[in-house]
Amino acid sequence: MSDRVLIYLADLSHDGIRVATDCFPINVGLIGAYAKQKLGDAIEIKLFKYPKDLFKAIKDRPPDILGCSNYVWNSNLSEWACEYAKKLRPSVITVQGGTNYPFHAAGRQKFLATRPHTDFYVFYEGEISFTNLVSRYLEARDLFGMKANAIDGCQFLDSKTGRLVAGQPVERIKVLDEIPSPYVSGMLDEFFDGRLMPMMETTRGCPFLCNFCNAGDVYFNRVNKFSLDYVAQEIAYIAPRVARLGITGLMLADNNFGMFTRDAEIAGLIRQSQEKYHWPLQICAWTGKNSKDRVIKATEILGSSLSINMAVQSMDETVLRNIKRDNISLEAYKGINAVLAAQDRSQEAEVIVPLPGETFQSYLKGIEDLMDSGVRKVTSYTLQLLHGTDYKDEAYKREHGYIGKWRVVPLDFGEYEGQIVLDAEEVAVSSNTLTFEEYLQIRSFAFVTELAYNNFIFHEMLKYLAEYGVSAFSWVKSISNRMGEAPTQIRHVHMNFLRETGEELWGSEEALLEHYCKPQHYEQLLRGEAGGNVLFKHKSMVITQHLPVWVAFITDIGARMILSQPWSGEEAARISAEVTALSAFIQAKLVSVLSAEAKTDDLFIDSPYHVLRWINDQDGRHLSSFNVKEPVRYRFYFDAAQLAERRDTFKRYGTDISGLTRILAKTPTLHRLFRHVEEWKASGVAQSISEWTRPGALHS
Repeated sequence: MSDRVLIYLADLSHDGIRVATDCFPINVGLIGAYAKQKLGDAIEIKLFKYPKDLFKAIKDRPPDILGCSNYVWNSNLSEWACEYAKKLRPSVITVQGGTNYPFHAAGRQKFLATRPHTDFYVFYEGEISFTNLVSRYLEARDLFGMKANAIDGCQFLDSKTGRLVAGQPVERIKVLDEIPSPYVSGMLDEFFDGRLMPMMETTRGCPFLCNFCNAGDVYFNRVNKFSLDYVAQEIAYIAPRVARLGITGLMLADNNFGMFTRDAEIAGLIRQSQEKYHWPLQICAWTGKNSKDRVIKATEILGSSLSINMAVQSMDETVLRNIKRDNISLEAYKGINAVLAAQDRSQEAEVIVPLPGETFQSYLKGIEDLMDSGVRKVTSYTLQLLHGTDYKDEAYKREHGYIGKWRVVPLDFGEYEGQIVLDAEEVAVSSNTLTFEEYLQIRSFAFVTELAYNNFIFHEMLKYLAEYGVSAFSWVKSISNRMGEAPTQIRHVHMNFLRETGEELWGSEEALLEHYCKPQHYEQLLRGEAGGNVLFKHKSMVITQHLPVWVAFITDIGARMILSQPWSGEEAARISAEVTALSAFIQAKLVSVLSAEAKTDDLFIDSPYHVLRWINDQDGRHLSSFNVKEPVRYRFYFDAAQLAERRDTFKRYGTDISGLTRILAKTPTLHRLFRHVEEWKASGVAQSISEWTRPGALHS
């Protein structure tokens, strides 16, 4: 039909180096599927993920309406797409929607004033609101007519006065099955291309009111659900298609997966897919903030493929009151972690710094409490000053003394149609209770935590230290305090980490953009010298380039902490020998973990201890009790699932420093990548770790 309205909906991802946000565009898929159901043949909809595909389509066949998602990672890119479309076809109607939008009228007016190429903004949930906008276009057919009156669920600036015109917020869709599945309908078929990870949504909304999160708005307080049948159909549609492509991951967009009773049934559906299609091997999800016992029960059949996220944000009661949050008790955390550890399941605690009222000492005390609780991973995030939260409000910033700085969102940059475009985020680097120097100390401590504690990368050493009364926190803190004494290679990486942590921060978004939009500085982004995740970049350097030196350094610190107590010469020699054996064991399980070109052959070593039996011992016996006369041979190996996961991650993210950084950032259950280990009775030539870890020895 010649009068059919052509609509392009884009959830764009930068791809200057590689696809930065590599999930299916399910958000615009849901909006498009709903609009198509309501308006039928009056409209034609095409979806986009990759900028170059969108810009080519705009040149070849300009749309009547262009709708773009707006998040902190693609906000400038979406605005540039709207500008590009209007240059080629001035009459095109441009729309944006997403969480990167103020929740107050004054902020919205200011925001839209900085987006002159965006005609309308869809706020809150988008399906009904966008359909309302398209219906208005079908009536008016031009921008002037569309702006004659407010549109429910949409906002725009009056063309004459520049004032904000806001329609009424639309009521949320309670029965989410009213939205056709963009997967099952085939609308997302072109994105099964081997580059993207499927994303699914089983619920919408969040019952919590955390003030640092834009889901904390009361509008989203009720949780609505897609039916189990809807979810089952999507899994059945997705699984065989991604399995053929070798994609191993799944992203769940729910705010609190596992918190509801029926989530156990969804976990069961995923488990059936794992058994039939070997997908997904890894599930990225935000698990429930409370009701952790229910989360554990609901997800236990997924085992190590799902990490339980225990987002606490802070352990300080004053801070928790300031952010309108209520954590479960520390004793409850300990009980939960004991259950998860017994099931060999991963659990992560997230903290955000600097939240209002947090001090350097309260931060360290919180990390100590979390490590003492037995959690396997502690991640410290820098506070983002996001639209839709209190932290973007100038009065709130002044109240808590926040100083904001701007940095490139990792990998979110690219050159399109000859124009360099990048996206930046504002983060807090100090407050009236935490200085910038303390912020840098916290980043350094987080770096050491990533390398010495998280994912139980040194689980064996932590267990050994505990036998002598040395806590995980005291060990990590000692390592952090002694980084200046580290071997030259480690000191160099650490100093570069601190330097880049400071250099990535800019006083304004304008200054940052002006700098990196110059070709010579943009090259720094392309080379990975700037614009990446600084912490994971340097963590990957240590793991891939300096692992033997790092292991030797931190295990030696552990040994010294034990040996600081009075021991006889014989006892001291025994302790040194035991730490040396554990160091070799740890290195063996980590050989080749982050190297695509490295040998993945089985590795055999002989140990004077029954290390595996000691690890699994529940009677509290010391490693010395497992000393043997005849060495125990151990086999360290990758299983078929790990090799498949390696192929997938290296293929999609690459093997350069930015690719390895991305893998670390996208793999919450990193210990799944470690080599498995078993006692080996059959033939297998024992190898010395030094033979595998000397320069050039890791490559086949």
